[in-house]
Amino acid sequence: MKCVKWIIKGELPFRIVDQPDFRAFISDLQPKYKIPNRKKIAMEVWDLFCEEKAKIKSVLGDLRVSITPDTWTSIQNINYMVVTAHFIDMEFKLHKRVINFSKITSHKGDDIGRCLEEKLNEWGISKVFSIAVDNASSNDVAVEYMKKKLKNHDDLFLDGYHLHMRCTCHIINLIVKDGMKELVDSIEGIRNCVKYIHSSSARLDKFRDCAVLEKKDKMTTVPLDVVTRWNATYSMLHSAYKYKDVFARLGEDSTQFHAYFCEEVMREVDGKKVKVKRVGPPEEEDWGKAMGFAHFLKKFYDVTIKLSATKSPTSHLVLRSLVNLKLEIDRKIGDSKDPILQSVAKSMKVKFDKYWGAFDKMNLVVFVAQALDPRYKLQMIEIHLEDLGFTSVQVEAMKSEVKGHLNKMYDAYKAKNVDQSCVEVQMEEDDDDDVDDMEARAERKLNKQRREAKLKEIANEVDKYFNDAYESTRNDEFHLLDWWRVNSGNYPTLAKVARDVFAIPSSTVASENAFSLGGRVVDPFRASLTPRMVEALVCTSDWLRGEEFQFYKEPTDEELEFYKELEELEQSKWLTFLSNL
Repeated sequence: MKCVKWIIKGELPFRIVDQPDFRAFISDLQPKYKIPNRKKIAMEVWDLFCEEKAKIKSVLGDLRVSITPDTWTSIQNINYMVVTAHFIDMEFKLHKRVINFSKITSHKGDDIGRCLEEKLNEWGISKVFSIAVDNASSNDVAVEYMKKKLKNHDDLFLDGYHLHMRCTCHIINLIVKDGMKELVDSIEGIRNCVKYIHSSSARLDKFRDCAVLEKKDKMTTVPLDVVTRWNATYSMLHSAYKYKDVFARLGEDSTQFHAYFCEEVMREVDGKKVKVKRVGPPEEEDWGKAMGFAHFLKKFYDVTIKLSATKSPTSHLVLRSLVNLKLEIDRKIGDSKDPILQSVAKSMKVKFDKYWGAFDKMNLVVFVAQALDPRYKLQMIEIHLEDLGFTSVQVEAMKSEVKGHLNKMYDAYKAKNVDQSCVEVQMEEDDDDDVDDMEARAERKLNKQRREAKLKEIANEVDKYFNDAYESTRNDEFHLLDWWRVNSGNYPTLAKVARDVFAIPSSTVASENAFSLGGRVVDPFRASLTPRMVEALVCTSDWLRGEEFQFYKEPTDEELEFYKELEELEQSKWLTFLSNL
């Protein structure tokens, strides 16, 4: 099994176990070990997939989970969909599990919705708290499809208010890209410089020789960005600026460098592909614009990294992150000393306002997540709204709305537990209908009063939480989920709300990590495998890397009866043993 796990986690082809050198290597390590052939490996991969899936499936069906579906087209033009489930266990540890990686007929919303429904049914998942997607219209259709289906089965929490959550990082990506359009030539010129030094080993060697002359580290290379990923462009600009003098010397010493920028290339101009002279090399002004923009992007980059975390909650960070980004954009718009960045910021503000212009119209779960941070509660919401220019009346109204929504969520969770208690109480009372004993009636009345007192105490959990002392903001050892685990006894129902709210991902990055395997997954070897085997490899690889999770499951009536019989059997054995002493 260790060999199978090594192959899965290393994304290795099954045929590796048949290679003579590998077999000789293992034979030297342990001559008695019988190396399985590739068919045996394939069978064990499938068995492990089924075994791990059964473990996860046994607990996911009892949970309210958040999911991130995403679609992708491979280089073979095959459509795939990945679905990731996000949840927090009884020990208040955050987990994510890829539960699907399979072919899909198209990227149309209805097809995505039907495929998603099929996969969730396959896993026995009916309690979906949220679905985080990017802003593609097809995803809107898919979420609406799921909302309708969940509502039909009475599995929709609060009528699906929290179901549709937009990927925060995807929208930040769109905002930044709109800003980049204002500096397209300056960025393209620097990108072409980096492309040049990476186009051959001789050119890279020449660049390193120039780096030595400019007293720069010759072993550090400037990474070439991926045009579709702005964070890669940010890293490229940041690194390239440190070597701008090296690029200048390269222009002085290399005729090839000059010739490279005199070449004509195909470029899109006004929506049409035309042949033009290659952009660059960058002038001092271009370097200044690029560095100013990179410095401006630092906060966007940091926010994206923070909200893309998968091992710690992020939903409570969304509000403060968006407020900080808005204030940063507004600050640049008001800076008349830098008209270029001012123009960039104006362009970014248009896109920002399209999605987040009205903070008081946002999904309230963003505010609830902030309020469930015991270091800040409603206080930080008040500060953020004041920073955005809200009046004191508007701030108080918003705080009241947030608290009201949290109470609504809390009541929905509490109602489920109370309903179960009421059933048990009714059964007890029905059993005693024929009892006329005064003492028995008094006992029932006393129990009823105690239950009502307990319910009244529980009903004040939200108020109790907000009235209790704040946690220190200076505690560097503070961990949000640990705090709720320790304090779940004080707020038993509210802790369940917190567990589901903090499981909401702010980004579909977990799914995109699965897609980063895509180019390797559908290689010639895997292209020969069945779709189910490809899914088994991708999902099991993700599961083997994940942490173990703990869940307490309420025993069924059948299990309780079985345990009772065991206890009686054990007791009878002891009585027999004692009687024989």
